[in-house]
Amino acid sequence: MNKKICGINGFGRFGLHLLRYWLYNIDKSKFDIAFINDDYLSINDIYKIIINDKHVNFNNFKIKKKTNSLVFLKNRKQISNIQITKNNNKKISWVGVPDIFLECSGKNTKKKDCKKFLSGKTKLVIISATSYDCDQTLIYGFNHEQYKKESKVISYGSCTVDAYVPLANWINKSFKILNSDLNIIHNTPDYKIKEYGVDSIIVRSCTLETVGPQLLYFLNKSNFHINYTMIPYSGVSIIDMRFQIKKKTNVNTFKKLIKQEINNKSLKKLYSLEKKDKHPNYFKLSNYTTNLIEETIKIKDNNVFIHAYFDNENSANRYFDLLNYVCEQNS
Repeated sequence: MNKKICGINGFGRFGLHLLRYWLYNIDKSKFDIAFINDDYLSINDIYKIIINDKHVNFNNFKIKKKTNSLVFLKNRKQISNIQITKNNNKKISWVGVPDIFLECSGKNTKKKDCKKFLSGKTKLVIISATSYDCDQTLIYGFNHEQYKKESKVISYGSCTVDAYVPLANWINKSFKILNSDLNIIHNTPDYKIKEYGVDSIIVRSCTLETVGPQLLYFLNKSNFHINYTMIPYSGVSIIDMRFQIKKKTNVNTFKKLIKQEINNKSLKKLYSLEKKDKHPNYFKLSNYTTNLIEETIKIKDNNVFIHAYFDNENSANRYFDLLNYVCEQNS
């Protein structure tokens, strides 16, 4: 199978995580990343970020900077040569060259804004954020197999959407969810901490509150709520979930069933079930979307409480999986 050629637009936290995960999984990847564009970062900036980032390491690779590209070597063998461009909001020079355009800038979340990238060989745009008018929102492990080849603009969801939806879907199938709410303590990238200040606490809305009911028929505005707070901390984020369920169960049965689902069934490779709570950064660069803490799972008056951690930018792992699946379908 010939690998699909992809180009990343936007080299923020998500793009950095995606590049790392792709390099570490290049042997099973159905695509090659041939281009990276950023409106503000030069090739020197991108090189320094890759070399110096304190959360995302590229220790397995040697990296060489050329005039217009970054070369990645493993065991002295070149595995990738990526063209780097900086376009300052002008037309990206390589638009129309890759098969798939990876929109990771956070700017172009509307379908009309992504259409400008659909030209030449480029037949698909996949957005690394929530989009309310895209052709499809596909969550890997939930509905990714509903991918339609005629779709031109796809959203992978978001870090919180991916963290919640597959789990909620399983809980509803098993116990029927009556209502649910979440408390999310979300990290802030270092560069934004410098901008906002170390004392900044930002309370804002969460896209999951809109997208969740669109994807899960049993949720609506009256039975689903999220408290979302950004704090001046750049490590792993926290998600506390509550589900009121119709079917009665006890905590031991619930733990047994969710463990089975994570080990062998629909939640496999998406979630981990950790016995004990640990420091959030223990879960840094986890391959899982969400790390559930078994000792914190409680049931009270048919309410299930689950404490978990998610390395939000590292949800690029599921973006990778979705992209891999799409490439297979178009091979």
